[in-house]
Amino acid sequence: MASHTSTSDPTETIVRFGRELRAAGLGVGTDRVAQLARAAALLPPGELYWAGRATLLARPEEIPLYDALFARFFGPPEASPGPPVRIRIEAEAEREVGLASRAELLREKSFSRCSREELSQLAELMARVDWSMPRRRTRRREAARAGRPDLRRTLRRSFRTGGEPVERAWRRRRRRTRRLILLLDVSGSMDAYSRALVMFAHAALRSDRRWEAFCFGTRLTRVTRALEGSDPDEALRRAAAEVVDWDGGTRIGDSLKRFLDEHGHGGLARGAVVVLCSDGLEVGDPDVLAEQMARLHRLAHRVVWLNPLKEDPAYEPLARGMRAALPHVDHFAAGHSLASLEDVAAALARW
Repeated sequence: MASHTSTSDPTETIVRFGRELRAAGLGVGTDRVAQLARAAALLPPGELYWAGRATLLARPEEIPLYDALFARFFGPPEASPGPPVRIRIEAEAEREVGLASRAELLREKSFSRCSREELSQLAELMARVDWSMPRRRTRRREAARAGRPDLRRTLRRSFRTGGEPVERAWRRRRRRTRRLILLLDVSGSMDAYSRALVMFAHAALRSDRRWEAFCFGTRLTRVTRALEGSDPDEALRRAAAEVVDWDGGTRIGDSLKRFLDEHGHGGLARGAVVVLCSDGLEVGDPDVLAEQMARLHRLAHRVVWLNPLKEDPAYEPLARGMRAALPHVDHFAAGHSLASLEDVAAALARW
């Protein structure tokens, strides 16, 4: 073996080998290098050559260059069983690619067509979504390199220089992540999506303790505490037990009024990003919904409405509830799949 492996961690050695292959013009990405590192941890050292061929190369014409670099980096390959090992490694690589492909298909699949097993898999993927909320300035101030003069600190520092304000101090207003509020429609018309959206809320709330989630049908239920914990299935069971009107009727306007009366003006909605997930099939008075949406829009930083029916390209917001709400919505999206939720998360990060 060459001296590359004598003093280095095996994983670091494989990473450097991948860099040399890229420098030589081979399309070796970090995903392929990671596959080789996992395979190398499971195989005897003598099979590293075949493991590399199976995981790093995409075309037969790349083999001569790979052979030359492998010999220069690791030394001549040791005797190995050859192709049978290669076939086993290639099968493992194909299995990993298959898993990645299935995960990608699952990201795009509508929640309404997902089985319970697939929803459980989606819960793991939802936990990886980055919910980077926009930030706001608070009333409190902090030390900074620039901003407004901090007279008190400047005066204290001047004591060191005989009263001369040689070293000036500055301060600026602190910035804090905005609160996220989730309002989830769990009425009968949303039955195909409710489970997935509550699981999405469970994943999102783990990003920040100040964030809140509510479910509504004909009444409003705060489910923030029910969605605590790491197990999404258990959190879903607790939420379903607390929401007595799950799979019932829909009174969006009345539920929104209760939220604003009891929580919104108390601080939860003020300056927050409010995401309302509903198909907009209101059975109550649409004028009430329009009035409450106007109140919400005045309080919140942004109002997002996710309507799963929007996944159909031919969908038009003709339901009276949607027509009443849309003038007060900043961002209107489908929210019918994990991919669509990821798009919403990316949009929120830009605000």
